[in-house]
Amino acid sequence: MRAELRPFRLALRAPLVTGGVPVRFRAGFLVSLSADGLAGWGEASPLPGWSRTSVLDTEAALRRTLDALEAGGEAALDDLLDGLPDAPHARAAVSGAWADLQAQRAGRSLAAELCRGPRRDVPAAVTVNALVAASAPSGVERDARHAAGDGFGAVKLKVGAADPVVDVARVRAARAGLGPDAELRLDANGAWDPATALDVLGRVQDCGIAYCEEPVSGIEAIAALGRRSPVPVAADESIRVEADAVRALELGVGTLIVKPQALGGPDVALMIASRAREAGASAVVTSFLDSAVGVAHALHVAAAVDAAAPRVRAHGLATASLLAGDVAEAPPVVAGAMAVPATGGLGLVPAGGAT
Repeated sequence: MRAELRPFRLALRAPLVTGGVPVRFRAGFLVSLSADGLAGWGEASPLPGWSRTSVLDTEAALRRTLDALEAGGEAALDDLLDGLPDAPHARAAVSGAWADLQAQRAGRSLAAELCRGPRRDVPAAVTVNALVAASAPSGVERDARHAAGDGFGAVKLKVGAADPVVDVARVRAARAGLGPDAELRLDANGAWDPATALDVLGRVQDCGIAYCEEPVSGIEAIAALGRRSPVPVAADESIRVEADAVRALELGVGTLIVKPQALGGPDVALMIASRAREAGASAVVTSFLDSAVGVAHALHVAAAVDAAAPRVRAHGLATASLLAGDVAEAPPVVAGAMAVPATGGLGLVPAGGAT
């Protein structure tokens, strides 16, 4: 077993304001695990201000783990992964690279590898939502109209960074641009207090909002708001570990947003999605402003979730276009959907090739 750690830094085409914080670039690491002439890839890219661990802490955890893995071989992997509960991005990179390698060894896609067991066939494609974040209502309406014209059946609008009056106008503009049939989702990234959230959601409830992600911050607060809100709520970045997801479901939150790279890897993400399904809730898989490697991992996880879900939802994976450059060619979005590679593990190799 050989392990490689490769740093990257990718600029966004334009700053993305999320939760009131502008994100201008993404920095992190690619991990490669090589054996038998094959190489599996994973990604670790903490987002400052959102992640539990810093880029430096993640790098230190990765270097320790990869050194131990090269010394101990595959037999040491499970114990090493168990030793990363407080370094979810590092765990996601290692477990993701290992899953990719295992799928390649088996001659099947990563989604098929993740679907082993009593599940339905892996779907050929996964539907995805478009992301709209324009600050002015006119820009929101324009971008929403373009998304509908491009074949997206669902759009997520970033809210919470503007004055509530402006956000209400932006939501109405999004619905006007989409027309009556497309699904409209909101994402406040925990920026509102309960009173503001109830005010805004009450004023846009006639816009047919599917749900609002993180209207406030914290599982307990989201669930409490959900009991009063005229718009369904979803938990996103407040889910940091599996126990948070379990608590959200116990409190009646009907939709969980699952980010494989932020939660510890594909196995953890699928466990949380399974918990949601058992509770009668939905799991929507999203990227974490990842590079092409992280997006591809999220795509395969989403396909595995859809293979077992009674109701298929659009996932939040169409983020590669936000980056000015990338580590590889990201899976393309065509008419609001992303094709799932049928063989070859993850289905992509970063620039520079295998190690």
